[in-house]
Amino acid sequence: MTKTFLENLIEKAKLQLLILQLQLRVIFLQRKLTIPNLPMPKILVLHHGAGAWGFAKVNKHHGDSWGFVSSLGFTLGYHKWIEFNGKLYIARRDNEEGAHLAVEGKPHWWNRNSVGLCLQGNLEIKKPTEWQLMTLKDELDSYVARGFEIEYHGNIEPTACPGKYLVEWLKQNKYIK
Repeated sequence: MTKTFLENLIEKAKLQLLILQLQLRVIFLQRKLTIPNLPMPKILVLHHGAGAWGFAKVNKHHGDSWGFVSSLGFTLGYHKWIEFNGKLYIARRDNEEGAHLAVEGKPHWWNRNSVGLCLQGNLEIKKPTEWQLMTLKDELDSYVARGFEIEYHGNIEPTACPGKYLVEWLKQNKYIK
């Protein structure tokens, strides 16, 4: 049975639509866009950068490594970042998936159910600056007032993060036990 001109045209149009759909999927996968659509988490997890790199350099490094772009246009895996001078950067919305924990057996659970906050510096060998602590205190008080539980990376999986000096400060100020 011979196809009519109209049937051939419809078949070609369907194939063109399929090709367009596949091309769009490739574009979105390459950009790795993160959409803020998760339930609001109730856990704040603290980290340290473990070095002197600032927000811009870590954001670029995370972009080069993973490339997950937040709805705010950043690639930093943490939701928030506090520089040595106390400046707070917001890289992800609280209800966006982060990329700050890779816990064995639950690789995505923590990133989908917690907010990651990172302080610049290696807080295992040097204390956080007073400016960082002022900004951190404001952030922690805000999250606690909204019913968040405060955690730190090393309490979730074996690591020195976020450094002994920050853990000590968190205990002294009764944010953790």
